[in-house]
Amino acid sequence: MELTRRLIARTRLSEPGCRSFACQAVLGALLILLFWLVDAAIDLVTFESGTFLHFLMEPDSHELADFSLVVFLVVCLLLYSRHWHRAEARLKAALQDALQKAEAERAKFMGIVEAMGDAISIQDRDLNVVYQNSAHQEMAGGRHVGRRCYEAYRNRSDACPGCHVLEAFRDGKVHRVELGPPLTRDDRHIEIISSILNGADGKDPLGIEVIRDITSRMLAEKEAAALNATLTRQALELQQVNRELEAFCLAISHDLRAPLTRIYSSAQELQGYGKLLDENGRFFVNLVNDGCVQMEEMIDALMVLCRVTEMEIVSRPVDLSALVKELVGQMLLSTPGRRVRLEIPPEVVVQGDPQLLRIALENLVSNAWKYTSGAADPVIELGAFASDQGETVVYLSDNGAGFDDSRSDELFKPFRRLHSSREFPGTGLGLATVRRIIRRHNGRVWGEGKPGCGATFYFTVNG
Repeated sequence: MELTRRLIARTRLSEPGCRSFACQAVLGALLILLFWLVDAAIDLVTFESGTFLHFLMEPDSHELADFSLVVFLVVCLLLYSRHWHRAEARLKAALQDALQKAEAERAKFMGIVEAMGDAISIQDRDLNVVYQNSAHQEMAGGRHVGRRCYEAYRNRSDACPGCHVLEAFRDGKVHRVELGPPLTRDDRHIEIISSILNGADGKDPLGIEVIRDITSRMLAEKEAAALNATLTRQALELQQVNRELEAFCLAISHDLRAPLTRIYSSAQELQGYGKLLDENGRFFVNLVNDGCVQMEEMIDALMVLCRVTEMEIVSRPVDLSALVKELVGQMLLSTPGRRVRLEIPPEVVVQGDPQLLRIALENLVSNAWKYTSGAADPVIELGAFASDQGETVVYLSDNGAGFDDSRSDELFKPFRRLHSSREFPGTGLGLATVRRIIRRHNGRVWGEGKPGCGATFYFTVNG
């Protein structure tokens, strides 16, 4: 067999090309020459009349026929051998290629399994460990291939009660179980996923365990539960504070209105005695009247601020363009001499509570109306655009008195004013009310301005 393989290798029977054909032709010629010599030697021994050269160089007609048949058979043999060996070479190459691909796929699969962060163990029906990846060996404290899993992992002499691998062998389903201390090492929390790998070609199925370290997830869940409990407690406390604040505002407004009404009524009566008072007396009576009016406005604004905190939001489409036009029309009726140019698109629609958004826009429009009172050509503009985050940003701008942009953080704090009350009267609660309404709509509100160049207020509404 070895001699035949060497001969085939040297004659290159399985290789294509001229070189292989020439080697095979030489081999055929040698075989034919060998037959010729052997035939001449047999004739010399058989007939014993003549020389070896005579039988070799002067064959008769029968020998020529035999010689032709031998040539034909040798040629057929060489051609068949060439075809057979080339087919064998192709099959060997295909087999080698398939083996290399299979080995590459196996190495790839093993690389994936080894690279996985999860620990993987494979057992047979008798729970003998047949494979562990490196993560499982590290988790189990070593390599335990060949041992029974319950002996290697749990130090038991029999299978664990309710073994999930055995359950998977019985029903063929995927089983999950979570274990924690004291059943695990190093106080870990793990999740074990057990399933069955059905054997191919009649081989026995194998049980696969995927073990995942879920300690960080369990800690995160505990932290999230604690955080949720804290947030729930804080939300309840905030609701209680809001209820107490609302009760406080109602009590203050109720308790203040009666004495305020008496003061205001008395001051009104004192104005009837204006002829009996000197100029200082009349000034102080007017000052009391103005203070009472301002106090009444502040109580009303405080009540609105408390009311918008507790109002239930009913979300629906709201056309802000129509709302601003309506509010400006009401202000024109109250001050017929004012002329304000409006720049409002046909529609600016957002999703929100109509009553609360009306209160917010009423405060913003009244501010724009108030602070453009000294402008030569007052303009109030409403618009909207899409932000980089995809939000719809609505803005209301004017060309009025403006404000110092470095103090914009103080705009939305209650009772904080950036202008004197003599120049621009107000309660200092309007923008605080706007911020509370926008926050209840899960939105943001901010302002930009410059002294003498007007102001722009932006806000987003997220339902």
